[in-house]
Amino acid sequence: MLFAACMLGACSSDDEQQVEVSQLEGRWLEVYEPGVVSEGIVYYTFHATSPTTGTCLVEVSDVFSGDHQLEQYYHLTNGGRHIKMLWTDFCATGAPEYEIVRLTKSRMVWKIDDRKLYFERR
Repeated sequence: MLFAACMLGACSSDDEQQVEVSQLEGRWLEVYEPGVVSEGIVYYTFHATSPTTGTCLVEVSDVFSGDHQLEQYYHLTNGGRHIKMLWTDFCATGAPEYEIVRLTKSRMVWKIDDRKLYFERR
């Protein structure tokens, strides 16, 4: 009984575990924790080409290096709980794999190692 109460408490206190893979498509702004200052902004625009793959246009506006864009591919794994960002559509070797710890219609959180990346829908 105590074990069940502990499990229930852990689930209800962690709201970052909601992942709705269907919400990935669209434009996202990378945001930072309060107190962190950035020199620019980064937008990610996801376009699905299948239920687990697609393209991602990354738009960077940086006060030091200016504006530039690059196109990447992505691949969802582990039932949509992980995302790999690829430079080509056929080579996943060495590609970073992020855990998607939250994905709703307005917020997304990725985790790699001990670092989290935060996004808001734009």
